[in-house]
Amino acid sequence: MSGPPIIWVAVVLLALAVALLPGFFSPDNLANVARQSAVLALLAIGQTFVVVAGLMDLSVGMLATLVLVLTADLMDGRAEATLAAVGLTVALGAGIGALTGLLNNALRINSLILTLGMLTILQGVTFIYTDQSVGAPSPAITWLANGEVLGLPPSFLLVLIATGLAHVALHHTRFGVHLAAVGGAVQSARQAGIAVDRVVLAAFVISGLSAGLAGLLLLGRLGTGYPNAGVGLELDAIVAVVLGGTALAGGRGSVVASVAAAVVLGMVSNMLNLLEVSSFLQMVIKGGVVIVVILIGQIRPEAAR
Repeated sequence: MSGPPIIWVAVVLLALAVALLPGFFSPDNLANVARQSAVLALLAIGQTFVVVAGLMDLSVGMLATLVLVLTADLMDGRAEATLAAVGLTVALGAGIGALTGLLNNALRINSLILTLGMLTILQGVTFIYTDQSVGAPSPAITWLANGEVLGLPPSFLLVLIATGLAHVALHHTRFGVHLAAVGGAVQSARQAGIAVDRVVLAAFVISGLSAGLAGLLLLGRLGTGYPNAGVGLELDAIVAVVLGGTALAGGRGSVVASVAAAVVLGMVSNMLNLLEVSSFLQMVIKGGVVIVVILIGQIRPEAAR
């Protein structure tokens, strides 16, 4: 099979939708899929940069949750607090991402272990702040997550803009070239004069910003600051990145394909809901998908060699 795994998964899903769910292709349902996919798509954009660098960020789900809880409490449904909440989102997302990047550069430990520790810390901070739902989004954030403009969800338009900017950064800038070089062979990148620590720091900052924006959208979807909202999203983001063909070993990847994979995963959830599959069975299916895509990520580089 050539091409990223997402192509084949999408073909199978579309065939199943035609056979089992003719109502799946209604404009309302497709718009709903786009809304559902927007949060994961933003997380996948940031995660792509980190994985291309040969690293991983498991903290993004809880970072999105912390942003969700704090901004919900700050806004508490007030329109005039929207700008302050957006500022907090950017500052917190970039700040935590930068902290993770600096720790990675200073400690030189496996990013999987480091970001698992950050996940636990962020979860603890969230529950220290509150152990129950707090606040509410402002009308603008609710519209961003659930509204419509020119027949399209504004949340998905945000994803398209972010995807375009990220694609340019990854494939048409010196930073993108350096990022791929670091992921491909970090020692060779150092010998070539690339500022590896700066590149890694920038990748984690982008991941943090993406998680912050995802948290803001998730708040608009849920309508309250629920402290368990982002649990498991980091795993979904990694699955989307691998499904999109990004190599877990680093060195290559595509933001566009990662976003497409996030949409396909949204299609899977939507189809299972329409088929009235129980939430517990959905967990089993999701676990199976995780195993399959990780195997694909390992097998494809071997086949290429």
